[in-house]
Amino acid sequence: MDFKDFFIKGAHNTLRLKNNTQFSYKNHWKSLHSNIVLDKWHCGEIMSANYTIIADNGRDDKETIQVLAVAGPDNAAITITGRAGLSTDILSVSASVDKSSFQLIVSPAAEGKEGARVMYTATYFQTLAD
Repeated sequence: MDFKDFFIKGAHNTLRLKNNTQFSYKNHWKSLHSNIVLDKWHCGEIMSANYTIIADNGRDDKETIQVLAVAGPDNAAITITGRAGLSTDILSVSASVDKSSFQLIVSPAAEGKEGARVMYTATYFQTLAD
């Protein structure tokens, strides 16, 4: 496999995927329990993130969630921009922040959802101002 087989130079100094190239993810997962810190980042370095979170609780109980997050030293906000599942909600998503770090937190949305396998991907956006 060669890097040049998948990418070419795009417009405005970007990296462009060649046609018919996709991404596939299978990452380390965490077992779902109350208040699991799924991700954590420093507020001075990163200001926002775009997450795709998946949960797998067996053959007929799967869910994917899109979450936008933004944080500063004193507050944080998240918005679930998309959610699809095969049954009832598996995940409850929240966030917290202290003076230096943001945390994305997941918990079971209902009884019987504990132990589901959870993983995520993220795109991070660095802080623009000093």
